[in-house]
Amino acid sequence: MRLKLDGTVKEIDLLVFDCDGVLLETMAAKIEAFRQWVPAGHAQYSEAFMERVMHGFGKSRMHHIRVFYEEIVGEVLSEAVLESEIARFTSICEPLCASADWRVGSAEFVEACQAEGIPRYVLSGTPQKPLEDMLESAGGTAMFTSIIGSPPAKPESMEGILAETGISAERTLFIGDANADHEAALHVGAHFVYFPSEALPPKQSVNTTVGDLRELLV
Repeated sequence: MRLKLDGTVKEIDLLVFDCDGVLLETMAAKIEAFRQWVPAGHAQYSEAFMERVMHGFGKSRMHHIRVFYEEIVGEVLSEAVLESEIARFTSICEPLCASADWRVGSAEFVEACQAEGIPRYVLSGTPQKPLEDMLESAGGTAMFTSIIGSPPAKPESMEGILAETGISAERTLFIGDANADHEAALHVGAHFVYFPSEALPPKQSVNTTVGDLRELLV
């Protein structure tokens, strides 16, 4: 499939999409969910936690909860407490995300890729079941070749996607809205398109930024 990247037209054989803030308008809901999740007994750490969240979008809720307890609060976190806190976050987050719409142009872009027969993977820091539920609510499950949640982390999952498809990184495009997405693309040497959302931008410079995924179509 021919797409406009880096100021020219390139042949791409594999598309990988982040979900939150790229396919679906869920970023505001995710930010609110993290705010609501902060335990009442540790409310004084809310501002510091949210700063870490905003810099760490694209990473799993498990990662953020570990950061809160172990790096911000300074408490040892048992696996039982970790699992309980992940479940509590999920109970806050999923209702907020349940009615999320597609980002403008994203569904149409995915449909264009589908028409070309190019493999379309979703790679998200959201756990598998909530990720599938969000996409199903938006009517998008059937539009993708594969949907991959966390764990593992995105760089490892990118390695797995390339191994599974046998497609080279040079003909692979990752579309994301956060630093973790860019790092995952860089990890395997894939092309990257930055689609800005409420998340903070990648730390390193990117060659292609769009306001609507349809801008990539030739």
